[in-house]
Amino acid sequence: MSPPERHAYCSNEIRESDEIPEEVRELVEQKRAELIEHLADGDEIICDKFLNEEPISNLDLAQGIRRATCALRFTPVFMGSAIKNTAVQPVLDGVCAYLPDPSEVKSQALDAALPMDAPPVPLVSAGDAALVGLAFKLEEGRFGQLTYMRVYQGTLKKASMIINARTGKRVKVPRLVRMHSDEMEVGLVD
Repeated sequence: MSPPERHAYCSNEIRESDEIPEEVRELVEQKRAELIEHLADGDEIICDKFLNEEPISNLDLAQGIRRATCALRFTPVFMGSAIKNTAVQPVLDGVCAYLPDPSEVKSQALDAALPMDAPPVPLVSAGDAALVGLAFKLEEGRFGQLTYMRVYQGTLKKASMIINARTGKRVKVPRLVRMHSDEMEVGLVD
């Protein structure tokens, strides 16, 4: 079995530049054309420009990717490693550039006080609405039990009472922390 083919762009050397190196220019142009073809299947504006052989700018591509992604017709894929801190920033930039913000998504929840066959309740991303959140991870750490939570609507404050919808129990929020990778801002959040 022969070793995998290595290209000129596969090296450990990191270079940042606004110019595309000559040794990979042909590959970049080929992959850009491939991206445009796939994106034309999911976005009408890019499709029209592609079929009319009009030039497609990088801004057109970014806007087309966002429209097609929000319409669930295109899925951008990023590669990286948070453990090795490789390509984390492009992933975060892609989340901001291509995914819808909470006000653009219609979220619904089931009201635990209503029967199970009741219709879902629409949620609004507003701080003054009733709190609706999802605890998605529990962890025992050096500060005790941490509950990671996504807030869909409302505001979560220190010392407020929340209701566990599954058990019906009331729970007091002793403190809030903001997580940043492996660091916590303790006491900075009210």
